[in-house]
Amino acid sequence: MTADAVTEDTLLQGRIHFYQPVRGYRTSIDPVLLSGFLGPPHGRFLEIGTGCGLLSFLLLLADPDARGEAIEIQPSLAVLAERGVQRNGCQERLRIVVGDARTLVANDEAERFDTVVSNPPYRTVGSGTLSANEQRRLSNHEVTLSLDDWTQVAARMVRPGGRVGVVFPAEREAALFVALHSAGLVVRRFRRVRPSSERPPIRLLVQAEPGHGPVPEPEADLCVHEGSQFSAEVRRMLGESP
Repeated sequence: MTADAVTEDTLLQGRIHFYQPVRGYRTSIDPVLLSGFLGPPHGRFLEIGTGCGLLSFLLLLADPDARGEAIEIQPSLAVLAERGVQRNGCQERLRIVVGDARTLVANDEAERFDTVVSNPPYRTVGSGTLSANEQRRLSNHEVTLSLDDWTQVAARMVRPGGRVGVVFPAEREAALFVALHSAGLVVRRFRRVRPSSERPPIRLLVQAEPGHGPVPEPEADLCVHEGSQFSAEVRRMLGESP
């Protein structure tokens, strides 16, 4: 198997196909959790840092009327996302853009979107160990896209009355809320994600909107696992139960 080999994977009982590098960055269940948290309608959406395109594919499947654009700075991942577009037959509904999302802030004529979503790099450059694999390094650490960067992009690209959705580490909750506020976004909903009921939260699901105001009380925690299986709620998100 070569270093640039990829796998074709499926979700929602084969309704979504996506491609991932064998040795580079591989996605997690986080896009599924964010898509399930937001729910349709998504209207015209923008995904910041799409990777292999999975989150965008989930949004399209959840809302047959949705259309979107997905921007990715790494050409090798954008190629895989485009393969996914072709495989899923959504060429008329999703456009993959290779580029730096930060340039969108300076474009006064850029279109605004009903929904802006991101599963951004989680770690600051000074935390953890930077991977020797460039795909993993750029996807996991804020090497090219910091917290302040993508929140500013999201605030610039979402239309008035639209929404911004993000999945982020629970340990950085306070920093995320400060960054959203500084960008002119107010948290309208948020939910902490636990691996199981006995373990502390590791992820945070947030829906924000343009404006200011107090942070609401969190929604009930989402538990990913019940025993050795996915929880009933996560199984529903995966299309594995009614």
